[in-house]
Amino acid sequence: MPDFKFTSTEPLWIAVWVVYILIYWVTLAYLLNRRRFGTHERILWFLVITFAPVIGILLFFFISEDDKLPATHASQSRPPLSDTTGTPWQNKPGHTKDSAP
Repeated sequence: MPDFKFTSTEPLWIAVWVVYILIYWVTLAYLLNRRRFGTHERILWFLVITFAPVIGILLFFFISEDDKLPATHASQSRPPLSDTTGTPWQNKPGHTKDSAP
């Protein structure tokens, strides 16, 4: 039976492994939620992150594009929805939800 001895550096290594595992899982979750990645890109990034963990995680965050829209697209937002959206009065502009039939 192996003899387990706790030394002064062992808790440090346990903490390093816990932090690494958390960063790894957060990176994988972020990878799976990226809208701009197709299936092939996700598989490729998964392999890079898994088989070259430290370098792969750093490359993923420094090289991959962000999902934020450029500033030019931010001003082209949709107009606010009217109070009749999704009701029978939506296609009759003269009517509102409060008007009598």
